[in-house]
Amino acid sequence: MTVKLSQHVSDLFVYVLVPGLAVILPARTSRWMIRKVSAWHWLMGALADAAFQCADRFVEITDEAEWKSRWKQVELLDVRDLYLMLCGRSATVLAEIDCDLPLQAVTDKVMIGMHWGPSISILKLLDAAGLKPAFPYRPTEKDVLRIRPFLYLFSRLAARYMVKVMRERAVPVGGAGTRLRAMLDQPGSIVALMDAPPMQGRSTIAVQVLDHQIHLNAGFPKSLAEKHKEYFFYAISLSTDGTTRKKLELQGPFISENAQEFLQEYAGFLDRHLASDPAQWRMWHAAQQLFAGS
Repeated sequence: MTVKLSQHVSDLFVYVLVPGLAVILPARTSRWMIRKVSAWHWLMGALADAAFQCADRFVEITDEAEWKSRWKQVELLDVRDLYLMLCGRSATVLAEIDCDLPLQAVTDKVMIGMHWGPSISILKLLDAAGLKPAFPYRPTEKDVLRIRPFLYLFSRLAARYMVKVMRERAVPVGGAGTRLRAMLDQPGSIVALMDAPPMQGRSTIAVQVLDHQIHLNAGFPKSLAEKHKEYFFYAISLSTDGTTRKKLELQGPFISENAQEFLQEYAGFLDRHLASDPAQWRMWHAAQQLFAGS
């Protein structure tokens, strides 16, 4: 696979220059900068075009340029937040997140989310509150270094950040299900994302999202039901007031009787967010796989 020079230049800005400058700027100024550069057509241009074309098949979009700018802001803020947290400015990042419930509500609970919004700070947010987060993370694939080296740098930094924050509760993918099931009986909050296309051969359950049938992994939901573990749905979303602040939305607590019930409720949560603000979903590149056969 070959990558155009324009993609490398875009990646240099997104994963090195813009966040590097954000580290030395006041928080409000760095957010203003991100709002400005997100309007540059060439920045993340090919990726934004691909995401828009996928999204346009499933949701109604009235303003293409505005949608792409908002989609870019999510990625740019995530990268900026990681750099700030790695450079000792975690308090700045966490102060930009408004919560609609006291965070202590999720003590020793499971937080079920999706690949949504500028949410890389969720683990630090939980750790700062003493809630001992656990989360299955994916180590960076070495092939990315050859194809997109600046993205590889960011991915390595993100993986190291997650391991540093979670310490012994960091769970690499590959056998993660077994470890997470064991952690259900331990103190601490578990974070899990359920909207990725399931791997071939895994047990799945069909649900409806955006009037299309999709299949979601049933393994972890079955464990939640078996152990009658309380859980919350959560999302960290980009504000709609133009400030590029964020809000942590928490819904719960819930207890499911079975995996089907759980995934139907989760599908409704995912559906509402995709329908209302689809530019914040981070998985449009995998939408064709997730919605396969629909």
